[in-house]
Amino acid sequence: MSRTRRQFLKSAALAPLGTSLLSPVTATSSEQPSAAGGFQLPSTPRDPTQTLDVALFSDVEDIFSPPELGNDDSIKQLADILTEERLRANFLVIGDRAVSLRERRRQDVIDSLGPHEVGLHTRSARHPEVPEYVAGKSWDEAVAECLKREREGTEIIRDVFGKPCTALSMHYLYSAPHSHRVAAMLGMPFVYGYPSAPPHYGLSWYAGSLCLPYLSPTLRNAPLLSYFEGFDDNYPDDKLFEQIVQVFNKHVDACLTDGQPYLTLFLYHPQRLRNSNFIDIYWSPNGVNYPKKLWGKFGRPPQYSRDQVEKSLANFRRLARMIRNDPRLHVMTLSEIKQKYGKQPKAISREELVVACRQIAASDQILMNSRFSPAEVLVGMAHCIVAESDTGQIPNEVPRQDILGPMQSPIWIPELQGCSNSRLIEFARLLLDHVKITSTLPATFGPPLERVGINHLYRAFADVCLTRNSGSSGGDIKFRRTPPWPEIGPEIGIRYFRAVEGELVDPELDMYTLYRDGKLQSWTLKPASVI
Repeated sequence: MSRTRRQFLKSAALAPLGTSLLSPVTATSSEQPSAAGGFQLPSTPRDPTQTLDVALFSDVEDIFSPPELGNDDSIKQLADILTEERLRANFLVIGDRAVSLRERRRQDVIDSLGPHEVGLHTRSARHPEVPEYVAGKSWDEAVAECLKREREGTEIIRDVFGKPCTALSMHYLYSAPHSHRVAAMLGMPFVYGYPSAPPHYGLSWYAGSLCLPYLSPTLRNAPLLSYFEGFDDNYPDDKLFEQIVQVFNKHVDACLTDGQPYLTLFLYHPQRLRNSNFIDIYWSPNGVNYPKKLWGKFGRPPQYSRDQVEKSLANFRRLARMIRNDPRLHVMTLSEIKQKYGKQPKAISREELVVACRQIAASDQILMNSRFSPAEVLVGMAHCIVAESDTGQIPNEVPRQDILGPMQSPIWIPELQGCSNSRLIEFARLLLDHVKITSTLPATFGPPLERVGINHLYRAFADVCLTRNSGSSGGDIKFRRTPPWPEIGPEIGIRYFRAVEGELVDPELDMYTLYRDGKLQSWTLKPASVI
Protein backbone atom coordinates (compact mmCIF):
# COMPACT_ATOMS: atom_id res chain seq x y z
CA MET A 1 0.00 0.00 0.00
CA SER A 2 1.43 3.38 -0.93
CA ARG A 3 2.13 5.84 1.82
CA THR A 4 -0.57 8.52 1.70
CA ARG A 5 -0.45 11.96 3.24
CA ARG A 6 -2.88 10.86 5.94
CA GLN A 7 -0.64 7.95 6.90
CA PHE A 8 2.28 10.35 7.19
CA LEU A 9 0.27 12.76 9.31
CA LYS A 10 -0.71 9.95 11.64
CA SER A 11 2.87 8.73 11.99
CA ALA A 12 4.11 12.28 12.56
CA ALA A 13 1.50 12.93 15.20
CA LEU A 14 1.74 9.66 17.10
CA ALA A 15 5.43 8.77 16.94
CA PRO A 16 7.25 9.26 20.25
CA LEU A 17 9.81 12.05 20.37
CA GLY A 18 13.03 10.77 18.83
CA THR A 19 11.31 8.17 16.64
CA SER A 20 12.22 8.33 12.97
CA LEU A 21 9.36 9.22 10.67
CA LEU A 22 11.23 8.43 7.50
CA SER A 23 10.54 4.70 7.25
CA PRO A 24 7.53 3.67 5.17
CA VAL A 25 4.21 2.99 6.85
CA THR A 26 3.12 -0.55 6.06
CA ALA A 27 0.31 -2.70 7.30
CA THR A 28 -1.11 -6.14 6.71
CA SER A 29 -4.65 -6.52 5.48
CA SER A 30 -5.69 -7.52 8.99
CA GLU A 31 -4.29 -4.25 10.31
CA GLN A 32 -6.02 -2.05 7.76
CA PRO A 33 -7.89 0.13 8.18
CA SER A 34 -7.55 1.61 11.66
CA ALA A 35 -9.03 4.58 13.48
CA ALA A 36 -6.89 7.65 14.02
CA GLY A 37 -4.79 7.13 17.10
CA GLY A 38 -6.50 3.82 17.89
CA PHE A 39 -8.71 3.31 20.92
CA GLN A 40 -9.25 1.02 23.84
CA LEU A 41 -12.81 -0.18 24.26
CA PRO A 42 -13.75 0.31 27.93
CA SER A 43 -15.13 -2.73 29.73
CA THR A 44 -18.04 -0.84 31.31
CA PRO A 45 -21.28 -1.35 29.32
CA ARG A 46 -22.54 1.81 27.68
CA ASP A 47 -25.87 3.43 28.44
CA PRO A 48 -28.16 2.57 25.50
CA THR A 49 -30.04 5.85 25.94
CA GLN A 50 -26.92 7.96 25.30
CA THR A 51 -26.28 9.69 22.01
CA LEU A 52 -23.09 11.11 20.61
CA ASP A 53 -22.94 14.55 19.04
CA VAL A 54 -21.09 14.19 15.74
CA ALA A 55 -20.02 16.73 13.12
CA LEU A 56 -19.25 15.56 9.57
CA PHE A 57 -16.31 17.03 7.66
CA SER A 58 -14.89 17.13 4.15
CA ASP A 59 -11.74 19.08 3.20
CA VAL A 60 -11.84 20.74 -0.24
CA GLU A 61 -8.23 21.35 -1.29
CA ASP A 62 -7.34 20.51 -4.90
CA ILE A 63 -6.14 23.55 -6.86
CA PHE A 64 -3.68 21.38 -8.80
CA SER A 65 -5.76 19.02 -10.93
CA PRO A 66 -7.02 20.26 -14.31
CA PRO A 67 -10.80 20.72 -14.51
CA GLU A 68 -11.21 17.94 -17.05
CA LEU A 69 -10.11 15.42 -14.39
CA GLY A 70 -13.45 15.91 -12.66
CA ASN A 71 -12.42 16.92 -9.14
CA ASP A 72 -14.79 19.90 -9.27
CA ASP A 73 -17.58 17.43 -9.94
CA SER A 74 -16.38 15.32 -7.00
CA ILE A 75 -17.33 18.09 -4.60
CA LYS A 76 -20.85 18.31 -6.01
CA GLN A 77 -21.32 14.54 -6.10
CA LEU A 78 -20.45 14.15 -2.43
CA ALA A 79 -22.44 17.19 -1.35
CA ASP A 80 -25.49 16.03 -3.30
CA ILE A 81 -25.38 12.57 -1.73
CA LEU A 82 -25.31 14.06 1.76
CA THR A 83 -28.17 16.40 0.88
CA GLU A 84 -30.23 13.56 -0.57
CA GLU A 85 -29.60 11.52 2.58
CA ARG A 86 -30.78 14.49 4.69
CA LEU A 87 -27.42 15.11 6.33
CA ARG A 88 -25.79 18.51 6.79
CA ALA A 89 -22.01 18.40 6.70
CA ASN A 90 -19.20 20.92 7.07
CA PHE A 91 -17.08 21.54 3.98
CA LEU A 92 -13.74 23.17 4.79
CA VAL A 93 -12.49 24.91 1.66
CA ILE A 94 -9.05 26.36 0.95
CA GLY A 95 -9.45 29.99 -0.10
CA ASP A 96 -7.66 29.42 -3.42
CA ARG A 97 -9.94 26.45 -4.12
CA ALA A 98 -13.03 28.60 -3.66
CA VAL A 99 -11.54 31.16 -6.04
CA SER A 100 -10.86 28.45 -8.64
CA LEU A 101 -14.50 27.32 -8.55
CA ARG A 102 -15.61 30.88 -9.21
CA GLU A 103 -13.06 31.40 -11.98
CA ARG A 104 -14.14 28.15 -13.64
CA ARG A 105 -17.77 29.30 -13.40
CA ARG A 106 -18.80 26.24 -11.48
CA GLN A 107 -21.83 27.80 -9.87
CA ASP A 108 -23.44 24.36 -9.80
CA VAL A 109 -20.68 23.13 -7.49
CA ILE A 110 -20.93 26.25 -5.35
CA ASP A 111 -24.70 25.85 -5.11
CA SER A 112 -24.37 22.19 -4.09
CA LEU A 113 -22.83 23.35 -0.81
CA GLY A 114 -25.86 25.54 -0.10
CA PRO A 115 -27.48 23.08 2.33
CA HIS A 116 -24.19 22.58 4.15
CA GLU A 117 -21.89 24.80 6.16
CA VAL A 118 -18.61 26.09 4.74
CA GLY A 119 -15.46 26.93 6.68
CA LEU A 120 -11.96 28.00 5.71
CA HIS A 121 -9.24 25.39 5.27
CA THR A 122 -6.54 28.10 5.38
CA ARG A 123 -6.28 31.01 2.96
CA SER A 124 -3.98 29.26 0.52
CA ALA A 125 -2.21 25.96 -0.03
CA ARG A 126 0.79 27.88 -1.38
CA HIS A 127 3.92 28.57 0.63
CA PRO A 128 4.50 30.32 2.91
CA GLU A 129 1.99 28.47 5.07
CA VAL A 130 1.13 29.11 8.72
CA PRO A 131 4.21 27.54 10.37
CA GLU A 132 6.39 29.24 7.79
CA TYR A 133 5.04 32.76 8.10
CA VAL A 134 4.97 32.73 11.92
CA ALA A 135 8.52 31.37 12.21
CA GLY A 136 10.81 33.60 14.24
CA LYS A 137 8.07 36.09 15.15
CA SER A 138 6.81 37.29 18.51
CA TRP A 139 3.32 36.27 19.57
CA ASP A 140 1.79 39.60 18.54
CA GLU A 141 3.61 39.67 15.19
CA ALA A 142 2.56 36.09 14.42
CA VAL A 143 -1.08 36.72 15.35
CA ALA A 144 -1.17 39.87 13.21
CA GLU A 145 0.18 38.04 10.15
CA CYS A 146 -2.16 35.10 10.65
CA LEU A 147 -5.15 37.41 11.14
CA LYS A 148 -4.43 39.27 7.90
CA ARG A 149 -4.27 36.07 5.85
CA GLU A 150 -7.09 34.11 7.45
CA ARG A 151 -9.47 37.06 7.52
CA GLU A 152 -8.91 37.43 3.78
CA GLY A 153 -9.73 33.74 3.44
CA THR A 154 -12.99 34.05 5.38
CA GLU A 155 -14.02 36.93 3.13
CA ILE A 156 -13.38 34.76 0.07
CA ILE A 157 -15.60 32.03 1.52
CA ARG A 158 -18.35 34.56 2.20
CA ASP A 159 -18.12 36.11 -1.25
CA VAL A 160 -17.98 32.84 -3.19
CA PHE A 161 -20.59 30.87 -1.25
CA GLY A 162 -22.83 33.76 -0.27
CA LYS A 163 -22.89 32.99 3.44
CA PRO A 164 -20.64 33.47 6.47
CA CYS A 165 -17.58 31.32 6.99
CA THR A 166 -18.23 29.05 9.99
CA ALA A 167 -14.72 28.02 11.09
CA LEU A 168 -10.99 28.14 10.61
CA SER A 169 -9.16 24.84 10.22
CA MET A 170 -5.77 23.24 9.76
CA HIS A 171 -4.65 21.94 6.37
CA TYR A 172 -1.95 19.25 6.38
CA LEU A 173 0.50 20.10 9.23
CA TYR A 174 0.04 23.83 8.62
CA SER A 175 -1.04 25.02 12.04
CA ALA A 176 0.13 27.21 14.89
CA PRO A 177 -1.21 28.29 18.29
CA HIS A 178 -1.66 31.75 16.74
CA SER A 179 -4.34 30.30 14.44
CA HIS A 180 -6.44 29.54 17.50
CA ARG A 181 -6.15 33.11 18.71
CA VAL A 182 -7.21 34.38 15.29
CA ALA A 183 -10.20 32.02 15.32
CA ALA A 184 -11.20 33.49 18.68
CA MET A 185 -10.79 37.03 17.35
CA LEU A 186 -13.03 36.17 14.39
CA GLY A 187 -15.59 34.44 16.62
CA MET A 188 -15.12 31.00 15.03
CA PRO A 189 -14.23 27.50 16.20
CA PHE A 190 -10.94 25.96 15.09
CA VAL A 191 -11.16 22.54 13.45
CA TYR A 192 -8.36 19.96 13.65
CA GLY A 193 -6.59 21.54 16.60
CA TYR A 194 -3.76 19.80 18.40
CA PRO A 195 -4.52 21.21 21.87
CA SER A 196 -7.06 19.13 23.78
CA ALA A 197 -7.67 19.06 27.51
CA PRO A 198 -7.44 15.97 29.69
CA PRO A 199 -8.99 13.80 30.95
CA HIS A 200 -11.31 13.14 27.97
CA TYR A 201 -9.44 15.07 25.24
CA GLY A 202 -12.61 16.25 23.56
CA LEU A 203 -13.88 19.69 22.63
CA SER A 204 -11.60 22.17 24.35
CA TRP A 205 -10.79 25.85 24.73
CA TYR A 206 -7.33 27.06 23.76
CA ALA A 207 -6.09 30.63 23.29
CA GLY A 208 -9.73 31.71 23.48
CA SER A 209 -11.07 29.53 20.66
CA LEU A 210 -13.33 26.50 20.75
CA CYS A 211 -11.09 23.71 19.48
CA LEU A 212 -12.18 20.50 17.71
CA PRO A 213 -9.29 18.07 18.39
CA TYR A 214 -7.24 16.28 15.76
CA LEU A 215 -4.50 13.73 16.58
CA SER A 216 -4.02 15.58 19.86
CA PRO A 217 -1.24 14.60 22.27
CA THR A 218 -2.48 12.82 25.39
CA LEU A 219 -0.85 11.99 28.69
CA ARG A 220 0.07 8.42 29.60
CA ASN A 221 -1.17 7.07 26.26
CA ALA A 222 -4.79 7.95 26.93
CA PRO A 223 -6.97 7.14 23.88
CA LEU A 224 -8.13 10.02 21.70
CA LEU A 225 -11.78 9.24 21.08
CA SER A 226 -13.03 12.63 19.87
CA TYR A 227 -11.72 12.25 16.29
CA PHE A 228 -12.18 9.53 13.67
CA GLU A 229 -10.88 9.17 10.14
CA GLY A 230 -9.95 6.33 7.83
CA PHE A 231 -12.59 6.10 5.09
CA ASP A 232 -10.65 7.88 2.31
CA ASP A 233 -8.57 4.90 1.18
CA ASN A 234 -11.30 2.32 1.62
CA TYR A 235 -14.35 3.51 -0.32
CA PRO A 236 -13.26 1.84 -3.61
CA ASP A 237 -13.05 -1.64 -2.00
CA ASP A 238 -16.14 -3.26 -0.48
CA LYS A 239 -14.15 -5.50 1.85
CA LEU A 240 -12.02 -2.68 3.21
CA PHE A 241 -15.06 -0.46 3.48
CA GLU A 242 -16.87 -3.06 5.60
CA GLN A 243 -13.83 -3.33 7.85
CA ILE A 244 -13.58 0.41 8.47
CA VAL A 245 -17.32 0.56 9.18
CA GLN A 246 -16.84 -2.09 11.86
CA VAL A 247 -13.95 -0.12 13.36
CA PHE A 248 -16.08 3.01 13.33
CA ASN A 249 -18.99 1.25 15.05
CA LYS A 250 -16.69 0.09 17.84
CA HIS A 251 -15.26 3.58 18.10
CA VAL A 252 -18.73 5.08 18.60
CA ASP A 253 -19.44 2.54 21.35
CA ALA A 254 -16.11 3.40 22.97
CA CYS A 255 -17.02 7.11 22.94
CA LEU A 256 -20.36 6.46 24.57
CA THR A 257 -18.94 4.11 27.19
CA ASP A 258 -16.23 6.62 28.03
CA GLY A 259 -18.75 9.45 28.36
CA GLN A 260 -17.29 11.34 25.41
CA PRO A 261 -20.01 13.79 24.29
CA TYR A 262 -18.65 14.70 20.85
CA LEU A 263 -16.95 13.18 17.80
CA THR A 264 -15.34 14.83 14.77
CA LEU A 265 -15.99 12.42 11.89
CA PHE A 266 -13.91 12.98 8.78
CA LEU A 267 -15.81 11.68 5.75
CA TYR A 268 -13.82 12.33 2.59
CA HIS A 269 -11.38 14.51 0.69
CA PRO A 270 -13.22 15.15 -2.61
CA GLN A 271 -9.88 15.01 -4.46
CA ARG A 272 -9.55 11.38 -3.31
CA LEU A 273 -12.73 10.30 -5.11
CA ARG A 274 -10.74 10.26 -8.35
CA ASN A 275 -7.13 10.52 -7.14
CA SER A 276 -5.63 7.54 -5.33
CA ASN A 277 -3.15 9.87 -3.64
CA PHE A 278 -2.91 13.50 -2.58
CA ILE A 279 -1.75 16.27 -4.90
CA ASP A 280 0.64 18.20 -2.66
CA ILE A 281 3.94 16.46 -3.35
CA TYR A 282 3.50 17.13 -7.07
CA TRP A 283 3.47 20.91 -6.77
CA SER A 284 4.50 22.16 -3.29
CA PRO A 285 7.13 19.92 -1.63
CA ASN A 286 9.96 21.00 0.66
CA GLY A 287 8.54 24.46 1.29
CA VAL A 288 8.57 25.60 -2.35
CA ASN A 289 5.87 26.25 -4.94
CA TYR A 290 6.37 24.85 -8.42
CA PRO A 291 5.30 27.45 -11.00
CA LYS A 292 1.98 26.58 -12.59
CA LYS A 293 3.66 26.15 -15.98
CA LEU A 294 5.58 23.22 -14.44
CA TRP A 295 2.58 21.53 -12.86
CA GLY A 296 2.51 17.95 -14.07
CA LYS A 297 6.19 17.89 -15.00
CA PHE A 298 6.96 16.14 -11.72
CA GLY A 299 4.06 13.73 -12.04
CA ARG A 300 0.41 13.55 -11.07
CA PRO A 301 -1.47 11.33 -8.63
CA PRO A 302 -2.60 7.95 -9.99
CA GLN A 303 -6.28 7.84 -10.92
CA TYR A 304 -9.01 5.47 -9.88
CA SER A 305 -10.95 3.74 -12.64
CA ARG A 306 -14.50 4.75 -13.48
CA ASP A 307 -15.76 1.58 -11.78
CA GLN A 308 -13.80 2.42 -8.63
CA VAL A 309 -15.25 5.93 -8.60
CA GLU A 310 -18.77 4.54 -8.87
CA LYS A 311 -18.01 2.04 -6.11
CA SER A 312 -16.71 4.84 -3.90
CA LEU A 313 -19.84 6.92 -4.45
CA ALA A 314 -22.05 3.94 -3.66
CA ASN A 315 -20.16 3.22 -0.42
CA PHE A 316 -20.17 6.90 0.50
CA ARG A 317 -23.95 6.87 0.17
CA ARG A 318 -24.08 3.72 2.30
CA LEU A 319 -22.05 5.46 5.00
CA ALA A 320 -24.26 8.54 4.87
CA ARG A 321 -27.34 6.37 5.24
CA MET A 322 -25.80 4.46 8.15
CA ILE A 323 -24.99 7.71 9.93
CA ARG A 324 -28.49 9.07 9.38
CA ASN A 325 -30.13 5.88 10.68
CA ASP A 326 -27.80 5.27 13.63
CA PRO A 327 -29.72 6.07 16.85
CA ARG A 328 -26.42 6.56 18.69
CA LEU A 329 -25.50 9.58 16.58
CA HIS A 330 -26.80 13.13 16.69
CA VAL A 331 -25.45 14.94 13.62
CA MET A 332 -24.71 18.64 14.13
CA THR A 333 -23.21 21.45 12.07
CA LEU A 334 -20.40 23.69 13.26
CA SER A 335 -22.87 26.47 14.02
CA GLU A 336 -24.85 24.09 16.21
CA ILE A 337 -21.69 22.85 17.92
CA LYS A 338 -20.71 26.43 18.66
CA GLN A 339 -24.19 27.21 19.98
CA LYS A 340 -24.19 24.20 22.31
CA TYR A 341 -20.56 24.08 23.47
CA GLY A 342 -19.30 27.57 22.74
CA LYS A 343 -20.43 29.34 25.91
CA GLN A 344 -18.29 30.00 28.98
CA PRO A 345 -19.19 30.87 32.59
CA LYS A 346 -19.07 34.55 33.50
CA ALA A 347 -17.74 33.97 37.00
CA ILE A 348 -15.93 31.49 39.23
CA SER A 349 -17.83 30.78 42.42
CA ARG A 350 -16.17 30.71 45.82
CA GLU A 351 -16.94 26.99 46.09
CA GLU A 352 -15.37 26.25 42.69
CA LEU A 353 -12.29 28.25 43.60
CA VAL A 354 -11.89 26.47 46.94
CA VAL A 355 -12.08 23.06 45.27
CA ALA A 356 -9.48 24.16 42.71
CA CYS A 357 -7.20 25.51 45.46
CA ARG A 358 -7.36 22.24 47.38
CA GLN A 359 -6.33 20.32 44.29
CA ILE A 360 -3.49 22.75 43.57
CA ALA A 361 -2.21 22.67 47.16
CA ALA A 362 -2.03 18.86 47.01
CA SER A 363 -0.10 18.80 43.74
CA ASP A 364 3.22 19.90 42.32
CA GLN A 365 1.81 20.66 38.85
CA ILE A 366 -0.14 23.35 37.00
CA LEU A 367 -3.45 21.52 36.93
CA MET A 368 -6.23 21.15 34.41
CA ASN A 369 -9.67 22.06 35.75
CA SER A 370 -12.99 20.73 34.47
CA ARG A 371 -14.42 24.26 33.89
CA PHE A 372 -11.62 26.80 34.01
CA SER A 373 -8.17 27.15 32.50
CA PRO A 374 -5.11 27.40 34.75
CA ALA A 375 -4.84 31.07 33.74
CA GLU A 376 -8.45 31.72 34.75
CA VAL A 377 -7.96 29.97 38.09
CA LEU A 378 -4.74 31.92 38.77
CA VAL A 379 -6.39 35.27 38.07
CA GLY A 380 -9.48 34.20 40.02
CA MET A 381 -7.29 33.50 43.06
CA ALA A 382 -5.63 36.89 42.66
CA HIS A 383 -9.05 38.59 42.61
CA CYS A 384 -10.03 36.67 45.74
CA ILE A 385 -6.85 37.68 47.62
CA VAL A 386 -7.13 41.36 46.66
CA ALA A 387 -10.86 41.53 47.43
CA GLU A 388 -10.35 39.95 50.86
CA SER A 389 -7.53 42.39 51.59
CA ASP A 390 -9.65 45.41 50.56
CA THR A 391 -12.96 44.42 52.17
CA GLY A 392 -12.06 41.88 54.83
CA GLN A 393 -14.37 39.35 53.17
CA ILE A 394 -13.92 36.59 50.65
CA PRO A 395 -16.25 37.27 47.69
CA ASN A 396 -18.95 34.77 46.75
CA GLU A 397 -17.63 34.83 43.20
CA VAL A 398 -14.89 36.39 41.13
CA PRO A 399 -15.01 37.27 37.42
CA ARG A 400 -13.82 34.74 34.86
CA GLN A 401 -11.61 36.61 32.41
CA ASP A 402 -10.44 35.72 28.92
CA ILE A 403 -6.69 35.60 29.36
CA LEU A 404 -3.82 34.43 27.21
CA GLY A 405 -0.82 32.62 28.62
CA PRO A 406 2.53 34.31 29.17
CA MET A 407 4.55 35.58 26.23
CA GLN A 408 7.82 34.37 27.77
CA SER A 409 8.71 31.25 29.75
CA PRO A 410 8.45 31.57 33.55
CA ILE A 411 11.45 30.44 35.58
CA TRP A 412 11.49 26.96 37.10
CA ILE A 413 13.12 27.67 40.48
CA PRO A 414 11.87 30.55 42.65
CA GLU A 415 14.78 32.85 43.42
CA LEU A 416 12.65 34.64 45.99
CA GLN A 417 12.29 31.89 48.57
CA GLY A 418 9.28 33.42 50.31
CA CYS A 419 7.53 36.64 51.29
CA SER A 420 5.13 38.22 53.75
CA ASN A 421 1.37 38.26 53.35
CA SER A 422 1.45 41.92 52.40
CA ARG A 423 4.06 41.26 49.70
CA LEU A 424 1.95 38.44 48.27
CA ILE A 425 -1.07 40.74 48.10
CA GLU A 426 1.10 43.18 46.15
CA PHE A 427 2.03 40.38 43.74
CA ALA A 428 -1.69 39.70 43.25
CA ARG A 429 -2.31 43.37 42.47
CA LEU A 430 0.60 43.45 40.01
CA LEU A 431 -0.77 40.36 38.30
CA LEU A 432 -4.25 41.87 37.93
CA ASP A 433 -2.80 45.15 36.64
CA HIS A 434 -0.79 43.27 34.01
CA VAL A 435 -3.83 41.25 32.94
CA LYS A 436 -5.98 44.38 32.74
CA ILE A 437 -3.50 46.10 30.43
CA THR A 438 -2.39 43.18 28.24
CA SER A 439 -4.99 40.39 28.67
CA THR A 440 -2.00 38.06 29.07
CA LEU A 441 -0.29 36.48 32.03
CA PRO A 442 3.09 37.87 33.02
CA ALA A 443 5.87 35.31 33.15
CA THR A 444 8.05 36.42 36.06
CA PHE A 445 8.17 39.19 38.67
CA GLY A 446 11.23 40.73 40.31
CA PRO A 447 14.88 41.48 39.49
CA PRO A 448 17.52 38.75 39.04
CA LEU A 449 18.10 36.65 42.17
CA GLU A 450 14.73 37.81 43.53
CA ARG A 451 12.51 36.51 40.76
CA VAL A 452 9.30 34.57 41.26
CA GLY A 453 7.29 33.05 38.39
CA ILE A 454 3.54 32.95 37.96
CA ASN A 455 3.84 29.18 38.43
CA HIS A 456 5.15 29.81 41.96
CA LEU A 457 2.42 32.37 42.63
CA TYR A 458 -0.15 29.82 41.39
CA ARG A 459 0.82 27.47 44.22
CA ALA A 460 1.20 30.23 46.83
CA PHE A 461 -2.14 31.86 45.94
CA ALA A 462 -3.87 28.50 46.42
CA ASP A 463 -2.39 28.12 49.91
CA VAL A 464 -3.37 31.65 50.88
CA CYS A 465 -6.92 31.35 49.54
CA LEU A 466 -7.44 28.15 51.55
CA THR A 467 -6.03 29.78 54.68
CA ARG A 468 -8.31 32.80 54.28
CA ASN A 469 -11.31 30.57 53.55
CA SER A 470 -10.72 28.72 56.83
CA GLY A 471 -10.81 32.03 58.71
CA SER A 472 -7.10 32.16 59.50
CA SER A 473 -4.77 35.02 58.58
CA GLY A 474 -1.80 32.71 58.10
CA GLY A 475 1.90 33.52 58.25
CA ASP A 476 4.70 34.14 55.80
CA ILE A 477 4.56 32.40 52.43
CA LYS A 478 7.11 29.94 51.09
CA PHE A 479 7.47 29.58 47.33
CA ARG A 480 7.85 26.05 45.97
CA ARG A 481 9.45 24.72 42.81
CA THR A 482 6.70 24.33 40.19
CA PRO A 483 6.81 23.56 36.45
CA PRO A 484 6.21 26.71 34.35
CA TRP A 485 3.25 25.20 32.42
CA PRO A 486 0.73 22.35 32.61
CA GLU A 487 2.06 18.84 32.07
CA ILE A 488 0.44 18.62 28.62
CA GLY A 489 2.07 21.91 27.52
CA PRO A 490 5.38 20.60 26.14
CA GLU A 491 3.54 17.80 24.32
CA ILE A 492 1.40 20.39 22.54
CA GLY A 493 4.52 22.38 21.67
CA ILE A 494 6.19 19.26 20.30
CA ARG A 495 3.16 18.48 18.14
CA TYR A 496 3.45 21.89 16.48
CA PHE A 497 7.20 21.40 16.19
CA ARG A 498 6.63 18.21 14.19
CA ALA A 499 5.42 20.26 11.23
CA VAL A 500 9.06 20.48 10.18
CA GLU A 501 9.05 16.69 9.69
CA GLY A 502 6.40 16.92 7.00
CA GLU A 503 7.46 16.36 3.40
CA LEU A 504 5.92 19.66 2.28
CA VAL A 505 7.87 21.86 4.71
CA ASP A 506 11.45 23.14 4.46
CA PRO A 507 13.36 20.83 6.85
CA GLU A 508 15.48 23.81 7.97
CA LEU A 509 12.47 25.86 9.08
CA ASP A 510 12.91 27.47 12.52
CA MET A 511 10.11 25.92 14.57
CA TYR A 512 10.93 27.37 18.00
CA THR A 513 8.13 29.96 17.81
CA LEU A 514 5.55 27.18 17.50
CA TYR A 515 7.07 25.10 20.30
CA ARG A 516 7.39 28.07 22.66
CA ASP A 517 3.93 29.52 22.10
CA GLY A 518 2.27 26.10 21.88
CA LYS A 519 3.35 25.12 25.37
CA LEU A 520 2.91 28.59 26.93
CA GLN A 521 -0.68 28.85 25.73
CA SER A 522 -1.48 25.56 27.51
CA TRP A 523 -2.19 27.92 30.43
CA THR A 524 -5.41 28.71 28.49
CA LEU A 525 -6.44 25.07 27.95
CA LYS A 526 -9.63 23.62 29.41
CA PRO A 527 -12.45 21.28 28.39
CA ALA A 528 -15.49 22.74 26.63
CA SER A 529 -18.82 21.81 28.12
CA VAL A 530 -22.47 22.73 27.93
CA ILE A 531 -23.12 25.88 30.02
